[in-house]
Amino acid sequence: MKPAPPRAASLVVLALAALALALPALVRADALPDSSRVAPDSSTVLDFAPGTDEAPPFGEGQDLERGDRWLRAPFGDALLTDPDAWSERERDRDRDQHVGLALDYNRVDALKLGASYELQSPERMLPRLGARLEYAFGRDRVLYGAQLEQPLAPPGRLALGVTMVRRTDHSDLQQVDDLENSLALLLGRQDYRDYFEREGVGAYLSWRVPDFSTISFHVRNDQYRSLLLSNETRSWLHTDRRLRDNPAITEGTARSLTLRLERLAHRTRRMRAGLYHWVELERAGYGMGGDFRYTRALADLRSVVRLSPATTLSLRAVGGHSFSGSLPSQKEFTLGGVDGLRAHSFAAYRGDRLALSQAEIDVGLWRMRAHRIEGGLHALAFVDAGRAWRSDGPGFDLQRQHVQADGGFGLGTAEDNLRVYFAKNLQDPGSDFVISARLQRPF
Repeated sequence: MKPAPPRAASLVVLALAALALALPALVRADALPDSSRVAPDSSTVLDFAPGTDEAPPFGEGQDLERGDRWLRAPFGDALLTDPDAWSERERDRDRDQHVGLALDYNRVDALKLGASYELQSPERMLPRLGARLEYAFGRDRVLYGAQLEQPLAPPGRLALGVTMVRRTDHSDLQQVDDLENSLALLLGRQDYRDYFEREGVGAYLSWRVPDFSTISFHVRNDQYRSLLLSNETRSWLHTDRRLRDNPAITEGTARSLTLRLERLAHRTRRMRAGLYHWVELERAGYGMGGDFRYTRALADLRSVVRLSPATTLSLRAVGGHSFSGSLPSQKEFTLGGVDGLRAHSFAAYRGDRLALSQAEIDVGLWRMRAHRIEGGLHALAFVDAGRAWRSDGPGFDLQRQHVQADGGFGLGTAEDNLRVYFAKNLQDPGSDFVISARLQRPF
């Protein structure tokens, strides 16, 4: 007889995620110091100190983090940086453009190499341009992306934009980035994403509402194609391990209208905290033509709260729902693996409904500091609860599902660097620990 599903654990995590919506408004940013910052030290000798000590703030303009001062849910094509984040990142460099290298290694493209370019000057009401050009060696395919956005009126909060892409895409909820996934494939012969090709064009109107969200309305025409496992995929280690096949998708054309809300959270010197989100309502077909007909909603809400100088609480709540029609396989919700339910296998659950809640606490044990270098040891504890499923009726019917729950612990070298997790299925006391490594915070 199977043990009863731990609904209590999932309800606790959901309650914590809801509480996160109120915490940023209740806690003043200037009242909580940030232990992830340390004072510059002219000495070349490393200084070890307990993580509970309060680190003094930096001098004006000094930032020892990796430049990632904005928290963003990793959705979308990522061709253009948010204007506020761009202004802060490029302010000290005194430039309006940026050139980068795009590098990825996966089991359908093998090596994918390219370059990205971005041009914008938010304070001058000039057009914003983002572009990416890549070549997938494993399938001899040129991939591209371009986004052009024109602010319509000062101070630039209202904008009109167009996009054009041909890219190797994957499910919204498979959020391991290119670097992490490439290393997992090379060193562990594991790929944490399933792939398809998406090629299309679109236009949108966006409105940046201060202290709330960026609201945008999109019109798109996308062609979806299945991709085969590349015979050129090689790994350095675990070469005898069978590489998971890349499943076929529902091929065809999607003509869609999408309403989207996106908010970033600003990382300050005093408190790395904030509420950020990605909410999307998409409708395809229904008089617009194309091969698909569905209405789909996805909401991903996240919050990071500094509980003490050395303790951070990260919370995430995700919900997905198909209101009408039939979702193509590439639009179904998947759950399981390092992105959520970390003790379960990759995409263990799939369907047209999704509920997920996650909570993770990070405690700084020791801090190591030297001139413009920060490190240390962090203890981690987490719980994930949720499930993806199919439903014949219009309701959400979460109460009828056997909600899964995983929990565990981990160690990290710093809050946003190498992390090693030990996850266990809380419904199966005899299950083994599942070990995974991450190069960034999971959410």
